[in-house]
Amino acid sequence: MALSADAAQMATYLAALTHPDTNAIRQAEIALKPILKNSQCVPAMIEVVKSRETQNDAVRHVTVIVLRKRIIGHLAKFDAATKAALRAELLSILQTESSRPVRNGVVALVATVCKVEADGSADSSQAAAGWPELFQFIAAAAGDTHPEARELAFLLLGEMTETIGIHLKPQFVTLVSLFSAGLSDGDIKVQNASVKALGLLLSYLSDEDDIDTFAPLIPPILTVAEACRARNDEEIVSTTLDVLYDLCFSPSQAVAAHMTTIVKFSQICMADSNLEMGVRDSAALVVATMAESRPKHLGRDVPLLTGLLETIFNLIENSDGSAAGALFESNPAWKEDFEGTEGYDESEDGATTETGMAQGTLDMLACEVPKKFIFEPVVSRCMSRLGSTDPKQRKAGIACLGVIAEGCAEPLRENLAQVMPHVFKAAGDNDARVRECACFALGQISEHCQPEVLSYSSQILPIVFALLDDANIAVQATSCYVLEMFCERLEPDGVRPLLDPLVKKLASMLEATNKRSVQEMTVAALAATAVAAEEEFAPYVPGVANLMAKLMQLKDEKTFSLRGRALECMGHIAIAVGKDTFRPYFQSTMQCACEGLTFESTDLHEFAYAAFANLSKVMGDEFSPVLQELVPHLITVISQDEGQLEKAEEAQGNQFNALDDSDEEDEEGGYVMHIRTALLESKKGAITAIGEMAAHSGAAFVPFLGDAMTVLLKAADNWHPLIKVECADAMASLIVPCVAQDHGGEIKWEKGDIAGASPLSANTTQAVNVIMKALVVLMQDDTKEVVGKACESIQSIIELCGPHSFASVANECLENTYALLAKEAPCQQLEDYGEEFGDEDDDHDAFMTSVCDLVGSFGRVMGHHFVQYLPKFLPPICEYAKSSRPPSDRSMAVGCLGELAQELGAGISEYWSNVFYPAAIAGLADSDYSVRRNAAFCIGVSCEGLGESVASQYGTMLQAMSPLFGIDVNDGDTAAACVDNASAAVARMITTSPSSVPLAQVLPVVLKALPLKNDMTENETVYNCLFRLLEKNQPDLIANKLELSRVFAEAASEASNVDDDLKEKLKLALQSLH
Repeated sequence: MALSADAAQMATYLAALTHPDTNAIRQAEIALKPILKNSQCVPAMIEVVKSRETQNDAVRHVTVIVLRKRIIGHLAKFDAATKAALRAELLSILQTESSRPVRNGVVALVATVCKVEADGSADSSQAAAGWPELFQFIAAAAGDTHPEARELAFLLLGEMTETIGIHLKPQFVTLVSLFSAGLSDGDIKVQNASVKALGLLLSYLSDEDDIDTFAPLIPPILTVAEACRARNDEEIVSTTLDVLYDLCFSPSQAVAAHMTTIVKFSQICMADSNLEMGVRDSAALVVATMAESRPKHLGRDVPLLTGLLETIFNLIENSDGSAAGALFESNPAWKEDFEGTEGYDESEDGATTETGMAQGTLDMLACEVPKKFIFEPVVSRCMSRLGSTDPKQRKAGIACLGVIAEGCAEPLRENLAQVMPHVFKAAGDNDARVRECACFALGQISEHCQPEVLSYSSQILPIVFALLDDANIAVQATSCYVLEMFCERLEPDGVRPLLDPLVKKLASMLEATNKRSVQEMTVAALAATAVAAEEEFAPYVPGVANLMAKLMQLKDEKTFSLRGRALECMGHIAIAVGKDTFRPYFQSTMQCACEGLTFESTDLHEFAYAAFANLSKVMGDEFSPVLQELVPHLITVISQDEGQLEKAEEAQGNQFNALDDSDEEDEEGGYVMHIRTALLESKKGAITAIGEMAAHSGAAFVPFLGDAMTVLLKAADNWHPLIKVECADAMASLIVPCVAQDHGGEIKWEKGDIAGASPLSANTTQAVNVIMKALVVLMQDDTKEVVGKACESIQSIIELCGPHSFASVANECLENTYALLAKEAPCQQLEDYGEEFGDEDDDHDAFMTSVCDLVGSFGRVMGHHFVQYLPKFLPPICEYAKSSRPPSDRSMAVGCLGELAQELGAGISEYWSNVFYPAAIAGLADSDYSVRRNAAFCIGVSCEGLGESVASQYGTMLQAMSPLFGIDVNDGDTAAACVDNASAAVARMITTSPSSVPLAQVLPVVLKALPLKNDMTENETVYNCLFRLLEKNQPDLIANKLELSRVFAEAASEASNVDDDLKEKLKLALQSLH
């Protein structure tokens, strides 16, 4: 049948759209644009679509695409009869169309018409009644004997997802039966189409209550997907995994009931080497997301969790890739240096490797699943594999130990004595891959298990030093990483024995190697060594600075990271050796940093800002001359918008955008917002630099205070937590210049004194009020890290400026703090996705330590005014002290009680017997050293503050404290601190009520534990107590004269960490004993 004139003209233009000639397509689009504005184009295009005899499939397919783009605008202009005729034509085409591309296009067109009609209905529940023939067509097709018809039914349902989700809720039960039949259909194409359609609907409804209706279909979906996996039909497997990912976040208990089968299917896909790596990684994402959304469910399902872990361990065992490679994935130099070497996992740029997938999943499990469930099964598998004769198993064992170091840091710290011997043994393994992974594990443990790991310095440093000479270059580089992580918090005593050979070795490595990744790691290790050695690094500064000077002149873009590392090293050296020693290198370092800002490299900019922050901290007022140049630049960087509009790339299926249903020829469409993450990092560095300059440049920073405050207040409202955290941190520093200029660097304030005149100047008051208001707002942020940093800054300000700085925001700040303690704050209200378990499985939230520290600061600043808030604050604090809570929570809570007891004195008397006393006594019997030391401190300061009123309980308290004196002080710093705090507690009790302490029994025990080994802040308390007893010639003390002499002599020795004034008193007291 011949086309009408209108249809023939359109067919000519539409045919041009199928040509490969871009110019011909553009001309056709120009010609079609005015024609498509006329509603008569719709019947003309329908005519073209139906002309199977005269028009080829490509032209008809293009016609359907264009019609779908224009139908929305024209449909509203049609009367009811025209609409009905159009709907009938479309269903007729579907019944007879044999070309799959054309039919699929008509399916999409039908779905669009249905959606427009339904959305335009005044009664949503009756919207579907507007086209009953369509739903009759679908029902009939679904029951047809021909598989093509049944497939068509589900293709239509898939395209109509949104319409179904909004307007077809009354038919959901019927749809369940329809989908159930499709999933069990004997034809594979029908099964696949039903999975796709149902998957789209499940994803759409995943966070709605209606998902419960379809949740029973999850097992049959997985059955179909598993059959597809077995025959390598990756499309359906991938589609199913995408749906499962969406379901992970559903709060539905009906969905949660299928967690085990969802995770098991994903686990099978992860392990299937026949699947593409991208599909396997999608499966790993489902597992990781399930761990994030339902960590307690996953942790409590022991068979499921152990099965997952076995799969992960097996993947790492059987993969040839480096299990330590995760350290360097973000460093392009690593790939360039090690590509082609043994153990290098060759993959496309940015593609996930099998090892990377397994390690990433394990890392997520370790971070999200409660430690009481995840730690033991992982570590037990690590230990058993480390004892294997197979190097692949040993590699997996030591690698996995490193992977969980971050997420399981708390239990790992508690078990270092059992774990570290295995790590040391692996570091000497005869297999290079095991040694490399041992270095990786050592580095991760060094990074995340501070400070406990520092007690192993005498073993770790020699091992790492030997590994720097390893024949395997990757082992050498990873050893440098260990040094960097380990030395960052090491004291000079720890690094001193190996300092000279270590510096010389690293320097020679730097000069000998031509591998940039090794050079970068070596420079970072030198920087960390300097920080650990402090002033003792001074003799090495000239030589190391000379090496860094060469690197800081690098101009090749590929070497910018190395140049930045060298600049970073100089900044760390400055912090280590101080102003006087570093002064000769200040100008050249600053010059390099400023020159870096002239390059188009955000990496160099970040390194420069970090250098400015460190150098301002070290040089103090000598840094002031460069403020005029640097501060405006930093403010400009912070003010920049990290988002930018960019022309969107045309996605497949969005062709012929010029023919979209729009009359605006100059419409600025086709743009999307792109976030420049590199600029985010630069802004973060610039904010840090501004904060450090304000904190250390004194009054010289005052002229820049207004602009700095304005830009930080604006940045504090940034969408990205990274920026808000830095702002919260830097804000407190903006008060320091005011204090330097108006108060001589110190504000003298009295605890709890708000009745008298404020000691704050007008400028300081104004700055404090603005900053405090902003920080109180940040306390209500939905990101825990931001909230924690805001609490720290508020504490810093009120302790610097006193109670008057708190007055304007006190009520709101106290309310926010209580909400945090009670777990009612916005950052604690994240959806639990159906986790019905209480908080007994919860892990320690690190930011809560900052919250509890702020509570202690309230007592320190508000004094007796805070006593009225104790009835409200104490119950939630004590919740954290329960035995079911993690050790860090218990330690935090008891420590907070101790601070309040110290600051409020007799103000806690009403709460002594039912809160402070039972919590402290229970804490003394705790299994964790940190809890016990804080409990001892709480006992001591409580006795000091409450005086004779609690003296009758001394016997019970001393008895509860006595086991602490039996702790081996060589068991780590926390063990030593525990004994120190017990000694100080007894000293406070003796000072407060000597007659209530059986000195004859107590003094020998205390003296044996002295001098203090770790907590030097208690020296005054302990020795002043002994001085007073000595002045009175207390008989029980004199009876222990020899032991007392030993204590005084050791405490007064040159090697002692006691401060000089107290040493002089000790020497005088020692003389009086002879």
